[in-house]
Amino acid sequence: MKWKLDDSKLVYGIGSKDLYYLDINKEGKLELVLDGQRISFEKIIETFQEKTKYDDASFALRIPQLISSQIEKLITAFAEAREKYNYQSKYYPIYPIKVNHSKFIIETIIKSHPTYGFESGTKSEFILLLQALKNEKHRLIMCNGAKDREYLQSIKEAIADGFKICISIESEQEIIDTLDILPQENYQLAFRIKPYVTLHGHWGASSGRNSKFGLAIGELHDVIDILEEKKVTHLLTMLHSHPGSQITDLEGFERFATFVAKIYKLLHERGFTKLKTINFGGGLPIDYDNRLDEDFMQKYAEIFVKVLSKKLPKLQPIIMTESGRAITALSTLVIVKTIDRYSMFSEAYYDKTLGVAYWGKKAAKHKEVSSARDVLKKWSSWERRKPPLDFLEGLNDYEYITLELKRELRKLFFGFEDFEKQLDKVEAKLFLKPEYAIQGNFSVFNSIGDLVLVKQYFPVIPISSLNQRPETIVRLFDITCDSDGEVAVYHSPISDKKLFTEDDFQLTFTKPFSLGGFPIGDLEELKDSYLVIPLAGAYQDIVEFDHNLLGDLPDVLVALDGEWRIELLNGAQSISSLLADVGFICDVDDDPYYDNGKKSDK
Repeated sequence: MKWKLDDSKLVYGIGSKDLYYLDINKEGKLELVLDGQRISFEKIIETFQEKTKYDDASFALRIPQLISSQIEKLITAFAEAREKYNYQSKYYPIYPIKVNHSKFIIETIIKSHPTYGFESGTKSEFILLLQALKNEKHRLIMCNGAKDREYLQSIKEAIADGFKICISIESEQEIIDTLDILPQENYQLAFRIKPYVTLHGHWGASSGRNSKFGLAIGELHDVIDILEEKKVTHLLTMLHSHPGSQITDLEGFERFATFVAKIYKLLHERGFTKLKTINFGGGLPIDYDNRLDEDFMQKYAEIFVKVLSKKLPKLQPIIMTESGRAITALSTLVIVKTIDRYSMFSEAYYDKTLGVAYWGKKAAKHKEVSSARDVLKKWSSWERRKPPLDFLEGLNDYEYITLELKRELRKLFFGFEDFEKQLDKVEAKLFLKPEYAIQGNFSVFNSIGDLVLVKQYFPVIPISSLNQRPETIVRLFDITCDSDGEVAVYHSPISDKKLFTEDDFQLTFTKPFSLGGFPIGDLEELKDSYLVIPLAGAYQDIVEFDHNLLGDLPDVLVALDGEWRIELLNGAQSISSLLADVGFICDVDDDPYYDNGKKSDK
């Protein structure tokens, strides 16, 4: 069957859901699409090389318009939900800057919406926001996290300076210190409560009674008593709770919203009549593996509006959310320069008449199989065999025959009806490991650290040869001296359409399954090409670590202002600064990255 562009789009998730801004042209080149205008990644890379000193560098691509479009999408989703349920109160979005503190992110959010609020979780983040919002004091700053007396003193000074602030209370001591240091006017309080429901998602464990964050019910009673005793109930304007992060459980969101709505009603009945807002925190996910509903964000918004319409029809509180990942993840793509390829097996034989014939005869017995289960048994049996170690040529021919056997068995494996029943077995995962690897000039730890820290999935897409059937699947090695420095997982699309690589790796399945490598169109081409890792704009710039003293990649801005604008935002992190962090001084003459990376006009 002839391979189609739509097949590649399915395999890589291109052009749909959270990769809607990517497309493939007729030549099989990957394109960026903004406002109907297209530019190939080859052109972006070519311009980067023309304007900078970095000939073989990877870089981070920053696209502010994708932040603006996500903001518009979120606000539109809640506007449509409010109209659907005739919900009269407003929706107010907040950005938690812990997700990405980058200046271009914060400035883009400010430019994208006139009242978008911000959340700080530490004193350092609070000071950052005071700087960023010095001319935007009408925007709400939510102060979450632990707040010592020094932090509260800074908040007091900001209130006196005219900033609009809401302090989220999470302990009895915190409310005591807050009321002791701050005045009794010109700011708001929020009670942050533990969500007594459990939701499913990557960080769903942060919900429920055992959550790290929020007041337990007993503590809620204590802080209520303190507000009533101090006669400052008017300060409480918001109920706040957080369901967890990257939550993919829509039914869980409904249970969560119902719980918070009930607590809100009980507080109103207790006499907290100035309570006007429910802050539902974060949790809105990004579709990293292209498996969520197309309209997930719309369904997410409708859940909160529907629940409040039914549970609080007369009160109708203002709805607030703190989506971070959903706003920034799309805005950064890591563009990885490939510099080498490796084969796990021998690709050519040494002695056809002796070694190949000898081992080929023995391998033939392992090809007599009657089921996918039988394939795994025969392969495991072959792998338990002791390889010949008498001379290198014999070992080479053994590995050559092993590769041939593996490929023939793989084709048979996917042809048997029982293969899906075997997919979750350890033997199947070993059997379906890639036979090739690509090395990229980057550090996993610095560019997509969550891959190592929390096993976060990131898709990987070649920039060319997307108009042909993938040749095989590969692992991506970084240049660190660490075995965790690789991208070696591919979440296969769920589809009834069966698609295969040229060497018979099945790429699509009827149920969720992950392969140990991602598909690529032309293996030889990737000795000197580029790969794109999208959805890297949330947390990756924050959790990065300089393993092997490999620092930040260059930052490249791409924007569409009538015409395409491509410019270097920041050069690669200098070796001098990396060494200074560990207490050493580097002579500038020994540092190839001492300047900003731009080419001289001379």
